[in-house]
Amino acid sequence: MEALKEILIKNDWFTRQEVEELFTSEIQKCINECARPSQGDIFNAFDGLRPQDVKVLIIGQDPYPDEAKAHGLAFSYNNGEIPAEDSLLNIFRKIKEDVGIDNSYTNLSAWKKQGVLLLNTALTFAPNNQDFHIKAWRNFINQVIFKLLEVKTKNKQPLVVMLWGDKANKLEVLAYKKGKHRVDYQEKYPFVKILRSSHPSNNYQACTKSICDGEVPAFKDTDFRPFKECNEFLEANNADIINWQTV
Repeated sequence: MEALKEILIKNDWFTRQEVEELFTSEIQKCINECARPSQGDIFNAFDGLRPQDVKVLIIGQDPYPDEAKAHGLAFSYNNGEIPAEDSLLNIFRKIKEDVGIDNSYTNLSAWKKQGVLLLNTALTFAPNNQDFHIKAWRNFINQVIFKLLEVKTKNKQPLVVMLWGDKANKLEVLAYKKGKHRVDYQEKYPFVKILRSSHPSNNYQACTKSICDGEVPAFKDTDFRPFKECNEFLEANNADIINWQTV
């Protein structure tokens, strides 16, 4: 538990006091009963990546239940030789459609090295108790997003946020609001671009259906070009673009 806290502190995500406040009894329960990833990998996404170094934040839902895949980076496989399936396969197809890059290596650590923070709305997985884990991590993930918004606004650095799926789009700090409650986040955070869609998973045809009453596009929509738009935004704000090649 203490080693996990140190990852957040040494990488400038939170102060020691903030970490102690964030590590609620619910978070500690999640860590203690975590089946995937291994406990040492729960904060792998943050290790070696400071807030000021993050250029892209991608948020999915929860870790893979498969031991050979889950390693603390959302959508990434620990064993990069395993062929892409389901969500990652659709992500690779979208990258090919967007920027013309073919990927087969399924470990996404190369993205992390360029400043891509790969998170889920829950950082731990436990069989038969996943709803609890998603709820327990919600405040933590919101605080991570708030920290990024704060740092990027202060430093006038660009940040692209990709929110994939219903749970990601309902995170309070950047929640999608309709009608008169709509928030213009681009105006609120001029250095932040938000790209929303349904989840890339094939489960229940998730990636082929729009969400938020049809106002947020389906991941598979041909007009949804997140990787292209991401690089265009970074380039327009004088930041290095992301090479979406995985190896």
